[in-house]
Amino acid sequence: MPTLRQVIQNTHRVLDAAGIPDSRLEAEVMVMSQMRMPRQDIFSNQENEVPPQQEQELAATVERRLTREPLAYILGIQEFYGINLLVNSDVLIPRPETESLVEHALFMALMGMDTTELVIADVGTGSGAIAINLAMHLPAARIYAFDFADSVLDVAAYNIRAHNLADRITLGKGDLLEPLEEPVDLIIGNLPYIPTSRIPTLQPEIQWEPKAALDGGEAGLELISRLLFQAPAKVKKQATILLELDPEQVPAVEEMAKQHFPDATTSVEQDLARLDRIFVISQGVDEES
Repeated sequence: MPTLRQVIQNTHRVLDAAGIPDSRLEAEVMVMSQMRMPRQDIFSNQENEVPPQQEQELAATVERRLTREPLAYILGIQEFYGINLLVNSDVLIPRPETESLVEHALFMALMGMDTTELVIADVGTGSGAIAINLAMHLPAARIYAFDFADSVLDVAAYNIRAHNLADRITLGKGDLLEPLEEPVDLIIGNLPYIPTSRIPTLQPEIQWEPKAALDGGEAGLELISRLLFQAPAKVKKQATILLELDPEQVPAVEEMAKQHFPDATTSVEQDLARLDRIFVISQGVDEES
């Protein structure tokens, strides 16, 4: 029987030859999942033998990956901001750049808002990644999480229950903010923002993801524009809106923000790659406070 070291090396070699990104890391993750072994044990048990059944199951995983199906869909799990989430082909795979959106939301909430009465809307919740992390770090906040399809909300509901947050997060189905029945302090939108014509040019793995979670229309701003149209009637006087964007879209969204929130201030925050990614609309301080 091959050793763990040999299995990792062989898996890495096959993935690398096929042009799979991060092939060494993916080989390790595949083996960790198949062997049900934490990462630290992978390195301390390199000479352990791998049973034939597990070797065969790993080979089946590799075959699926060679079709460029995302590893997160094959394994059914994705780590995001330190927690594991169920994912399937009904939802977008949470991205590292979106962790910056969570971090900025937490910073604003903890530094400048009354967290004992904080009401948040996560629009386009998908797997529930953002809402769950906010609920975990802001235990007094009430959070709404919206999406448009039952299949998407089923995934979010599973993840919310798995993290024991069903009493803290209210799921809703509808068009963006339409299901919202009370004004909120904070809106977070990780909406589709890729222009329709660009989607076929993206890497093969992205073609497996739901188009509805990627396609932002001709300029990529169709849903963001509609959200900003809805938002003035859905927020409190001192509300903040955080939107994830393509850096090229910042000027256009700046104009939209001025139109719908003429008295607000705007700013742009960078993601982990130091790209302009998070657009911030802040209505400032209530004059009565």
